Amino acid sequence: MLTGQWFVDSSGARWHFEAGAPCLDFAYTGDFGYDNPQWERLHTPSDLQSWLVERFGPLRTDADAATLSAAKELRTAITRLARAHADDLAPEPEQIDVLNSWAARPDVAPTLAGGTEASAHATANQALATIARDAVAVFSREPDRIRRCSAKDCGLVFYDGSRPNARRWCSMQRCGNRAKVRTHRNRTKKENPT
Repeated sequence: MLTGQWFVDSSGARWHFEAGAPCLDFAYTGDFGYDNPQWERLHTPSDLQSWLVERFGPLRTDADAATLSAAKELRTAITRLARAHADDLAPEPEQIDVLNSWAARPDVAPTLAGGTEASAHATANQALATIARDAVAVFSREPDRIRRCSAKDCGLVFYDGSRPNARRWCSMQRCGNRAKVRTHRNRTKKENPT
């Protein structure tokens, strides 16, 4: 499954954000609770359809208005749970219930390419159930790996799946690079005071 997505910051610069888990990528199709409407990607059922097809391949049924509404409810639950874990807060039981309800539904069946029969395509609801199951795994597996970017001016939440559990930045392309530039400037300033 494809993970990560491109964002555009307020200056117009594009950067790739790999949230570390498909469920968090899905959560970032909205404003992630930051009240930033420019991040909203799911305005219409076809937006949801496109996002799911990009990650799961062709779907058997099209997303409709009810599916979009339900998807946004799932997204809100994932967002709130991720923020709670990142901030060491107790998760809201209502959000856990939403997530568990979705995770209990049939998900996308794994298939092996190369057979003689065409594999059955999933529905939008099955794709959403797969995202919910990913969230259950992420939030229950190692919740201490859900953290915020270390940049003081950022705060994006990601899952650190690195072996040493040492990821600090939402993106090396964005915050990691800015931190390196600041460190270099400070070091240069100390070595060459004017």
